[in-house]
Amino acid sequence: MKSKILVIDDDPTTREILRAVLEPHGYEVIVAADGISGVAAASSEKPDLVITDGLLPKLHGFRVCKTIKEFDSPPTVILLTGLYTKPTYKWEVKSEFLADDLLTKPVDVETLLACVEKHLGRRDPLDDQQVSDSRVKCEDVHHVPSAAAIFSKTELDELLKDWAIPSA
Repeated sequence: MKSKILVIDDDPTTREILRAVLEPHGYEVIVAADGISGVAAASSEKPDLVITDGLLPKLHGFRVCKTIKEFDSPPTVILLTGLYTKPTYKWEVKSEFLADDLLTKPVDVETLLACVEKHLGRRDPLDDQQVSDSRVKCEDVHHVPSAAAIFSKTELDELLKDWAIPSA
């Protein structure tokens, strides 16, 4: 049975590139173009893994991640961003928004596939050999930077306030 991956990105080219990278490696890929439709797709499609852009229309990618991670049986969520590249964001997305990983754009194919394989607990189905030590590894978000370098929840919420839909 193929693992199902939901790709949430507002850029159609990025969505199609990720599909073109993942499908030949045995993954079923579904896509969404904004945060609201991404959360809806995650709820209805029950993907094994979600790759979401950090900056999305209608609902910010960090909030998309947190919403999905609050599902009863949440999938793994990898945030993919070109904007939030400071090392402190790795800690923030893990602790505050419950992400499993944060990758920065542009991400190379080997790093992306290694990260997906790590979180799905499988190797590349087209590769007859186990993932070798020479393969690029997915970065670990469990590293905690010094306290002075960490944004507070209030500071991060202030930075992201314009990207979230207000609560009803």
